[in-house]
Order: sequence, then structure tokens, then C-alpha cells
Amino acid sequence: MPPPRDAFGQALDALRRRLRSGVDAPGAPLPINLIAAELRLSPTPVREALSRLAGEDLVEKTGPAYTRPRLDGRTLAELYALRLRYLTPSGVSGPAGPDHRSKSLRYVEALADGGHTPELVVEALFVELVQGADDLVLLRAHQRCAERLAPFQPIEARMFPDRRSEALGLVAAYEVGEARQLRDLVRRYHRRRMAASVAIVRLADGAEKYRPDII
Repeated sequence: MPPPRDAFGQALDALRRRLRSGVDAPGAPLPINLIAAELRLSPTPVREALSRLAGEDLVEKTGPAYTRPRLDGRTLAELYALRLRYLTPSGVSGPAGPDHRSKSLRYVEALADGGHTPELVVEALFVELVQGADDLVLLRAHQRCAERLAPFQPIEARMFPDRRSEALGLVAAYEVGEARQLRDLVRRYHRRRMAASVAIVRLADGAEKYRPDII
């Protein structure tokens, strides 16, 4: 007899993937019954998953309805600035050892194989930098902020054609343990996005309201 499905976990994982993809326009409804039908679940675990995501500020709840959050340019810029603050006390100190270099090589390979976007590689690098601070509270706060920024990655990809070289620059500074250079590159990475936040939000608003073929 097959084990029972974790309906809540299945709904939560599917919705997280959907939200990160940024396919829904900000403010677009997330229809519980339609999502449940797509996942072949009852509405209850979908509603519970959306409630959990609302607690993480990844969706908004108005009455019984859930929608994707609608951010203005200023709020998006503040999110980029917040992630930058989480990263500022982190970084690399001292010479890079063999294990350090092997990790950076994996980042380069991830960019080269075409299976990972520069945005995902940079996001993974940022997680590693925050982990270096050995502060679980800081790591959790960073991850929560990163999840709120993830839906805008497809827009960043359209706005910054040099993002691959940008990612390689960050990885190179990380590899050799150049803490000051890495901090400067991390600041530049975020500040250019802060400056473009109004345009990023405008492009995000042009997404479709709901695509039922994503989950």
C-alpha cells in the first residue's frame, strides 16, 4: 500500500515554485479551487499552504482571497537594500583554501552548463556568504528576503544583459578571498537594481494574471 501523500507539503512546494517563477502579475489572484484541481488535492491543504505563505509575506490575504503581493518601486528598492544589509557583515576573510576554490568552481560550472541562470548562481553564492557569518537568525532573515525578491529575477534577466559577467566577477572575487572587492561588487549588484526598481516593477506588472499550466 503506497504511503499517504503529504497534501500540505505538496501544495506548499508547488506554490513556492510558482511564486519564485514570477509568472503571475503582482496583485494577481491565486484561486484556491483551480490550484487544488491542478494538484489533484482538496482545497483545504492549498488554503493552508497559502496561509503559511501569507505569514512569510510571499502572498497577500484579503478576506478569503489570496493574491500575489503588489510592490511599488520604493518597496522593491528597500528589499534589495535589506538583502544588502544582511550580506554586508558577511564575506570572505583570509586566503581561499582548496575547499573554498572547489565551491567557486562549481559556481563557474553551473554558469557554463546552461542549466543554471546567473541569478540562481548568485543567489546560491549569497547564501554561502551569509552562512559564513555563522548566525542562524541572520540566515533565516536573508532567505525570507531572498524569497520575496526571487519572482523579480526573470525581470532582472531582461534588464541586465551583462548579468553573466556580473556573476562571474562575484565568483572570482569569492574564489581568491578578496573581501573588499567582493563587498564592493555585492554593493554594486544591489545598488544598480535599487536604481532600476521602478522599471522592474513596471515590467513585472505586465505579466499574465494567471496561467493554469504552471503547477
